[in-house]
Amino acid sequence: MSHGGPEDAIPEVLASRRLSDGYIGLRVDTLQRPDGGGHDIEVVEYKDAVVIVPIDHDGRILMVRQYRHPARRWLLELPAGSIDDRDASPAEAAQRELREETGHRGTLTRIGGMYLAPGYSEEWQEIFVADRLVEDALEADEDEDLRLQHVTLEDALAYVDSGRICDAKSIAALLMYLRYSDAPAQGR
Repeated sequence: MSHGGPEDAIPEVLASRRLSDGYIGLRVDTLQRPDGGGHDIEVVEYKDAVVIVPIDHDGRILMVRQYRHPARRWLLELPAGSIDDRDASPAEAAQRELREETGHRGTLTRIGGMYLAPGYSEEWQEIFVADRLVEDALEADEDEDLRLQHVTLEDALAYVDSGRICDAKSIAALLMYLRYSDAPAQGR
């Protein structure tokens, strides 16, 4: 395992070629490693995003069921979405997405962040817990058909084990929440 020596030098980008622009962009970067070798890599460009773990007054997690066409199935997921130009911060985006997808707003605490799929995408996701929820709905995006479910943490983890929850962002955020909720209060 490498620990920051010259072998960790970042390859130089010799060229970058756009293949697609739109909601999701695609480009090909030509890289040259310090040892002289190189290769092309396709990079999916997508806005940074937020994932929210909303906790209701009974300690249950608010999750949404929605149809995901690329997976060809309905998935049970945590609320999430892109950070848009209208958002002044990731926290503001999280509050907006929480209101759009669950009909609630709450007190946000950032508990982590992650790359969704760094082998091919630049997308970074900020992870928040939302508690002290109050009803305050915003209209959902027109392409979303969301169905709200209240799930205990124990059930959510069992759903991960059984494959009922199977998207990476929800699994990772639930793990972060599990660690956060088990942390001593003075460590928060």
